[in-house]
Amino acid sequence: MKFNHYTIAALPQLSWDSDLPCTLAELLEEFDMQLEPLKEGISRILLLDDLKNMELLIKSKLDPSENADPAKIDFYRAGLTKPEEIELFIEDPRRNAPDYYPEFIEDFFEERKTNEERSKYFEELYISYYRWIAESKNRFLARYGESMLTLCTVISALRMMKSGADLDKNLKGDGDAVKIILENRNNADLGLKGYFPEVVDVVALFDKSKTPDEVEKELDKIRFALLEEVGQEKPFADHIIYGYIIGFQLKDRWMTQSDEAGMEILENIIKGNY
Repeated sequence: MKFNHYTIAALPQLSWDSDLPCTLAELLEEFDMQLEPLKEGISRILLLDDLKNMELLIKSKLDPSENADPAKIDFYRAGLTKPEEIELFIEDPRRNAPDYYPEFIEDFFEERKTNEERSKYFEELYISYYRWIAESKNRFLARYGESMLTLCTVISALRMMKSGADLDKNLKGDGDAVKIILENRNNADLGLKGYFPEVVDVVALFDKSKTPDEVEKELDKIRFALLEEVGQEKPFADHIIYGYIIGFQLKDRWMTQSDEAGMEILENIIKGNY
């Protein structure tokens, strides 16, 4: 689909090093009418913020300190569902699931009954999300989902190897990447250099001298760079908008999260909850 080039031209400049003029929620509100033709694809992108808010709520319920108060959580504000509605869903997934949630979300919460179990296996939900994105009819979103699914698989493998977890039993994600990693786990690039060139940069990030925030910022930088490699054949098409919103979403988290909440999230990311 060709998209209105006036809308594209009106969007604020976005690069990894550029400052954001507003939050993602504010941007979407300002361009609500212009973005209406791409609402379905944009909703797929924004569902990721719902998942992040679910994770924040679950971890707060496991936190015995005063941080357990949902009113003190620094939520992502561009998601599809209000935090209070997400909390109701977590408490009773079958009864309170929004109609627009894909089946994999409700299935996860029905299978994982306790918050302890949900927190431990939450990365499965992110992997399912990117697999769902990869099944999109839109070529750009499908290719983006495939790239992110592979990246998630690599990060998961590196995390498991550092913790001594059994890769054969626990590694999930991109089927081809999982197979290659299991066959080449002792190689510096996990055998993936030809399949996923960014693996070299990702492996290098898991250096003990790097702090969690340094690692996650560099991972987001890699995610941002991957957007430039996916579907940029035409200058005025829907993929330009989708890529812009995803890039804004990646940068938005650093602008909107407080230092304290951000560090907590980053610690969880390094442990495998991205």
